Amino acid sequence: MSFTSLLRRVTDYSEYDIHGHVNKPNILVVGVGGAGCNAIWRMKTLGLDVHTIAINTDAPHLRMIDADTKVLLKSRRGSGTGGSVGEGERSAILAREKIAELFKGADIVFLTAGLGGGTGTGAAPVIADIARKQGAMVLSIVTLPFKIEKIRVKYAREGLKKIAEKSNTVIVLENEKLIDIVPNRPLNEAFMVMDQLISYAIMSFVDIITKPSLINIDISDLRYIMESGNMSTLLISEGGIDNIRKIVTDALNNPFINVDYSTADGALIHMTVGEDATLNMIYSTVDTISSFLKENSKISMGARVDPEYFGRMRILVVLTGIKLPFLEEKKVIKESKEVFEVR
Repeated sequence: MSFTSLLRRVTDYSEYDIHGHVNKPNILVVGVGGAGCNAIWRMKTLGLDVHTIAINTDAPHLRMIDADTKVLLKSRRGSGTGGSVGEGERSAILAREKIAELFKGADIVFLTAGLGGGTGTGAAPVIADIARKQGAMVLSIVTLPFKIEKIRVKYAREGLKKIAEKSNTVIVLENEKLIDIVPNRPLNEAFMVMDQLISYAIMSFVDIITKPSLINIDISDLRYIMESGNMSTLLISEGGIDNIRKIVTDALNNPFINVDYSTADGALIHMTVGEDATLNMIYSTVDTISSFLKENSKISMGARVDPEYFGRMRILVVLTGIKLPFLEEKKVIKESKEVFEVR
């Protein structure tokens, strides 16, 4: 980032304080299917203050969810899809006009779903497509099932490809990582960790866009990094400012999906720091992260000063344009089989 660009952003911050924010973006947060609706519920309990929409085929589960708007998709099975991805897709297509009305005037739609089941896997790509056709930028955050779930993994991979085609970018998280993070927690608590991560990510994005910062990130920055980001992943870390490199290293060493950082072609980096943070600390953080990326990677940075973070720093990084090895597994297996047959 150039000095001129940095100066412009600091000036924008001053004008924000004087005149107030005039053009507040219209942000919607949408949960699709059981896991997506659970994430909406979690965000509401944590105080998310933008409009939320819960969409599901499961009527009893939807009734339990706290959301500003609820949409029950009609299923031929009555309630739920019975794990049928086709039924999930069909239910969303039938409700296309109703869903489109919800997205009129939306600038950004954060869509979250768990892949592998019927509603999230089948309906989420359709809903993402509707939102984009209404003019919204769509950022999807999806979770993948445990590897031992076999057929659900197959459905999830197919669903991931579809939702990636319909979203500006897809942030991918693996439930498998819970084995490393909380292996001995009760099942409900373990899944709550993933809900909290999704909630933190979306709420952080909302704060980044809607609240004034020393160095602002706005919708144009998101479009610059994520317009065609395709697959992305999330890195989070926090620590003392006496060891910036450790904060960055901790983030890079604890991704929520197995990925090779060298394939990334962009990064959105946002830092929350205390009033004691220096310019050199901000610079060092971005420099360390960017050193792991391609030479021509797109990078957008933001920083907010929060008195509660005196002596500490929290970073949130979204790496875009990553390659997911497991999406290539089928191709590798096929090639290996061909070699075996030749022999």
